[in-house]
Amino acid sequence: MNLEQYLDELKQNEAQNIRAIIERAEKKAQYREIPRVVAPEIRAALKKRGIEKLYSHQAEALEHYLAERDFVVTTPTASGKTLCYLLPILQKKLQRAQSKHIFLFPTKALAQDQLATYRGFAEDLERPWNINTFDGDTPEAERRQVRKSGDFILTNPDMLHSGIMPHHTLWKSFFENLETIVIDEMHTYIGVFGSHVANVLRRLNRLLKHYGARPRYIFCSATIANPSELAESLSEREFATVTESGAPEGKKYFVFYNPPFYPKLQVAESPYKAAARLGAGLVRNSIATIFFARSRNRVELLTQYLKTRLPESLSHKVRGYRGGFLPLERRKIERSLREGTTLGVVSTNALELGIDIGSLNAVVSVGYPGRLSSLYQQFGRAGRLKEPSLAVLIASPSALDQYLIRNPNYLFESQGEAAIVNPDNLLIYQDQLKCAAYELRFEAGDKFGGFVVDEFMEHLAEERVIIEKRGVYFWSSDTYPAANVSLRSAATDNFVIVDKTHPGDERVIGEIDYFSAPLFIHDEAIYMHAGRHYFVDALRWDERRAEVTQVKSDYYTDAHEKVHRSILHLDEERVDGKLKLHWGEVTLRRQAYLYKKIKIETSENLGWGQIHTPEIEMHTQGAWFDIEKSVLPLLDEKFHSALLTRFAYLLKQLAPLVALCDRRDIAVSSAYRDVQFGENAIVFHDNYPGGVGLAHKLVQNHAALFLLALQTVSECPCETGCPSCIGVWDSTVDGDVALPDDLKTPVRELLQRLG
Repeated sequence: MNLEQYLDELKQNEAQNIRAIIERAEKKAQYREIPRVVAPEIRAALKKRGIEKLYSHQAEALEHYLAERDFVVTTPTASGKTLCYLLPILQKKLQRAQSKHIFLFPTKALAQDQLATYRGFAEDLERPWNINTFDGDTPEAERRQVRKSGDFILTNPDMLHSGIMPHHTLWKSFFENLETIVIDEMHTYIGVFGSHVANVLRRLNRLLKHYGARPRYIFCSATIANPSELAESLSEREFATVTESGAPEGKKYFVFYNPPFYPKLQVAESPYKAAARLGAGLVRNSIATIFFARSRNRVELLTQYLKTRLPESLSHKVRGYRGGFLPLERRKIERSLREGTTLGVVSTNALELGIDIGSLNAVVSVGYPGRLSSLYQQFGRAGRLKEPSLAVLIASPSALDQYLIRNPNYLFESQGEAAIVNPDNLLIYQDQLKCAAYELRFEAGDKFGGFVVDEFMEHLAEERVIIEKRGVYFWSSDTYPAANVSLRSAATDNFVIVDKTHPGDERVIGEIDYFSAPLFIHDEAIYMHAGRHYFVDALRWDERRAEVTQVKSDYYTDAHEKVHRSILHLDEERVDGKLKLHWGEVTLRRQAYLYKKIKIETSENLGWGQIHTPEIEMHTQGAWFDIEKSVLPLLDEKFHSALLTRFAYLLKQLAPLVALCDRRDIAVSSAYRDVQFGENAIVFHDNYPGGVGLAHKLVQNHAALFLLALQTVSECPCETGCPSCIGVWDSTVDGDVALPDDLKTPVRELLQRLG
């Protein structure tokens, strides 16, 4: 059965659950001749790869480079973006042999994936260029050779930040001759990571000016609403844009699927079980498929669900893929996909990016991934050889998913999110300023970003890391600042997971980041890895180590955490109608406190246990509004706390559509009779240390959020509230209180009164 026959069968058997099928017609390629300026040997290398003409966007990119413009390319997955920058760089390298070029990728895996392509071109051009990766996996002997004579260096922002720029004197020749800076997968540089990278590029530009170089910047990105704005925020340059793809596309089918609802049980089928049911049919018909799940645990669950629905002859062809797997294990899975020995792979967003995993025919995304750019990337993983492809979005019960499943055209009419960075976030800026001061001295009146550095330097002098002499600021500390500054939002000290099933044969099977450890590897947790279950015997917090034993388990664990908020600083407040609006900074103290045991097949709660891990503190940006009491619906006052909790649940689900962010980037909660936040407050905060302004944006645009919430709660077919609108009562959220039969109506009334 081919893909279109499978789709016909799906329409027949699942008509009541398919909310929409959108068909996008095959798109013909738009070609342009290779310009005469391109060297004959490059033409020959392209011809060897079957390329005798360029796609229109590739030719446009070449024109921008030849005109010495910085430019950004945003075209779909598999549209040939690599050639947009590699072709002009090869031309420049032939014209100026001593020119150097650096390529930044967000992950080491992406750099490794591109290495063979670059070396292949050099081999065909018969040039002995030194093309190599420079990252944490590069042996020291190779590092010395790259520093001495590297021509093309493939690296990541983390290594540029801590392994290259602090030692820039060793890279003098490279920086003096640097012609091009390529930054791929630009849409990943958002939030704290993007804000750090913007400062890393400020430091890089400062060093390049010192060495008398002004290379060209080229950015490549998935679809976002503001590509040139983001590129300018990251690099402080002006950019031309290439947005119209000339690449061909096969016919695409987009299916929007809502799992069946069982009225007698008053529950819907789990979206992961629905994905396994539909996905097993794809694998049985040899339709190569990638499944995207929302978390590590969900990857393991969906992998297990799929394997149990397939015969033994096929179950081994389904693999899981996620963070926490060791690099060799991930490379093995990637290779099996390219070779076709794996028919189904279940992944977190780790495989959204452009790693070569061969040709896939179908994508199944379980739940909206949180960002439109992520969904576009996921959908683009199928049909890479221009044959018909299928993309299925299976909705979770969340209000956001249900809104999108009822309004599928929203996904195709939108230009994607506006990616946001805040390089002037004070915590990030100060850390990066230290790194810049270590690399080159500052003089009084100098600027770093938009600020004159004098006041910051005086503060650093008080810390005794800077010495000021006649208006010049010198780094004086023995410390190496970049070593202590992580570009990622997670801490650098990951936990290792050690399998002690066989005494005397301990082995590390994975790792997990600092902030996730209390939720996934607490004592007595079930840790799932590569389809196997491990019982956590002990989490040794100070040693950053979890000891596990393999077990056969019919349940998994789901941890909960408490978050205590307090106001660190109030920046602004004003009254808007019946709301008092506030903006400021908040302190969060997070602590995992209990876990539930959830039966895998039935999702029933089998019991719970306590978690004992240290409290984690974070400072971030917050915003909140306090609702005037007269606006609250006529409801017994003892229910006001529950009403606000349900109202906050609804706003949290929909906030990403207003803030244009991932739902994990923002938190929304209620505060009833809170001495700091107010009598009837709804509190928003960024889920990043220091914040990037998302909470501020949400409260600023509260009217748009209320309108979306009113539409959602009015359209939801439930009678008294469900997970698709205001949620349902949960003792871990609402507390042990009696609730009225219907909180949906009061929430709708509240929204109507708020206008």
